[in-house]
Amino acid sequence: MNPDYRHHQILLAALTNPACLAHYTNAEWELLIRLARRVKLLGRLALLVKEYDLWACAPLRTTNQLTSALIQATKLRQSALWELDRILWALEDFDTTIVALKGAAYALTGLPYAEGRLSVDLDLLVPADDLADIESLLKVKGWRHRQISVYDEHYYRVWSHEIPPLIHAERETEVDIHHTLAPLTSRLKIDSGLLFANAQTTSLAKVRLLCPIDMTLHCALNLFQNNELADDLRDLLDLHDLLLFFSRQNNDFWKLLIDRANQLKLGCILYYGLYFSQLIFKTPVPEGVADQLHAKPGSLKRRIMHRLVPLALFPQHPDRPMKRAALARWILYLRSHLIRMPLHILLPHLLYKTVRAIEAKSKAMMR
Repeated sequence: MNPDYRHHQILLAALTNPACLAHYTNAEWELLIRLARRVKLLGRLALLVKEYDLWACAPLRTTNQLTSALIQATKLRQSALWELDRILWALEDFDTTIVALKGAAYALTGLPYAEGRLSVDLDLLVPADDLADIESLLKVKGWRHRQISVYDEHYYRVWSHEIPPLIHAERETEVDIHHTLAPLTSRLKIDSGLLFANAQTTSLAKVRLLCPIDMTLHCALNLFQNNELADDLRDLLDLHDLLLFFSRQNNDFWKLLIDRANQLKLGCILYYGLYFSQLIFKTPVPEGVADQLHAKPGSLKRRIMHRLVPLALFPQHPDRPMKRAALARWILYLRSHLIRMPLHILLPHLLYKTVRAIEAKSKAMMR
């Protein structure tokens, strides 16, 4: 094994074959903890150690950190669900539908290992026509926006798929309210009406969940359209979990997934999701499924992404970062902006962000 990638294998083996942890040395445990924390998978690792009855195999220092991670994950999950309850209270007299997304949705769905997922905010999808009223009502009931620049305000209001994050004045829990699932400036135009039409009810009044097919597609969309992929291994693991969980519940899952991706023009996004989930986590995707997608990346793009994406998804070694990984992340950072913004918006946007970063660094050096 190339020693530059040994830390990747230490983390991946722990996630996919936890029994191997019984043979980890103290040094490997130490590195594993640092890597898992970097990609927000320390809670997941703790659940696996408990599930495979490996607690006694880990050093005391490690078990203390794993215990802490489980406590943190539980607290964050409870905080998110309580924040959702308070939002329902604030909107009790307003007739609308709220779709819980990502971490909260996985918890409400009962996705395996959801209890170990570290979610620092609450993500919601609401009808675009109700967005202004919902924002106003929440601000009256105690939520507020952080102070941001005029440029950032314009970014959220005109170009983004969500409004600026809302923070409760007392609990300081962050709520991200979306009105669609992809930036308005991207070439992807997702009909949110189709998502609401298929959304499933929950035990909570007004709260819906994306149907299993749409929840899976949103996970892939968030990873390969909205994110920059750096240290996003957790999100790919989420996708692997969703594919396994839902395909075992419905024999028609794969056909429905492909049909829906084609309908929403998410073939390229889903292709990458299936490809890298299989490549890294050995997800049992039936042979030929991806071939049924109407839109797939070309062979050159596939080869480039094959080389770049794993370098970005896996955390850098904390003591020996690789230049090739830093380059891969920079290229994928540019890609993430190119697919979300046309050049006449992107170039001034990157210039603005560069200037802001330089200014922030200068201020930090002057302190």
